Amino acid sequence: MEQLKNFYQGKQVLVTGGAGFIGSHLVEKLVSLEAKVTVLDNFSSGSISNLKNVLAQINLNYADVSIPYVCAKATQGKDIVFHLAALVSVPQSLQFPEICHKINVFGTQNILDGCVNSNIKSFIFSSSCAVYGNKSNPCKEDDEAMPLSPYAKSKLDAEQLCKKYASDFGLNAVSLRYFNVYGDRQKIDHEYAAVVAKFRHNLENKLPITIFGDGYQTRDFVHVSEVVDANLKIGAPDNLHGYVINVASGKSISILELIKKLEKEVGQKAVEITFQPARVGDITYSTANCEKLKRLMQASQI
Repeated sequence: MEQLKNFYQGKQVLVTGGAGFIGSHLVEKLVSLEAKVTVLDNFSSGSISNLKNVLAQINLNYADVSIPYVCAKATQGKDIVFHLAALVSVPQSLQFPEICHKINVFGTQNILDGCVNSNIKSFIFSSSCAVYGNKSNPCKEDDEAMPLSPYAKSKLDAEQLCKKYASDFGLNAVSLRYFNVYGDRQKIDHEYAAVVAKFRHNLENKLPITIFGDGYQTRDFVHVSEVVDANLKIGAPDNLHGYVINVASGKSISILELIKKLEKEVGQKAVEITFQPARVGDITYSTANCEKLKRLMQASQI
């Protein structure tokens, strides 16, 4: 903790999407490390309430990464950028693929341009395991990508931009492929809500649980605190140009097994479990190979 604080204390840090689920946890941690934090968010999916504990200690900009001059201004004078802003819904990406591309690809390019023009040292991009598609074996970073949705394709395209800017401009751009992140502040009030938060809520309130698919599909769940830790420790080194890194637990669990586990934690059996057809763009099997993550985290000097 002390080494982390020594590194981030006084640093000018930009967090795009900082009012979202993962972003707000990252912002809180950066504030605790005494970094000087600026949040850029259009609040399309984030919430001001996520930042209620640190509002007085951050600079908050209500703006959109798809606008170039906004990104150019936001990156000025910054040391490090954590880029989490994105359209994160697979169904929305299927319905509005052009908007998804504009936000997730052009938005990333706008921030990257700002980083290059402002001589920023490090750029940490929040990518997704969705780029892999369906894999029967644990996903390794050098596996062939097989995106199944416009959302997944947009994340892969943004990763390629990060690699290009790392190669062409020497930017220390790193892409972190998050698997299924869970924790406080996840939304439960829409169809594509994260299953851990949604299932827990339904168990606690004795509501039916709906599974899309047969329930045997697997996921690799990782707590948001571990995702934040990976961002902070991997964001510090200046020699990871163009790296892609899985951020996960390395363990898979089926949706049916997850329900049983949550039933034990909550102390309440599901009142009803219903099954619906699998949704377009959903991945069937998802597990990460985390060897690179473990190696880099162990080697981290902070």
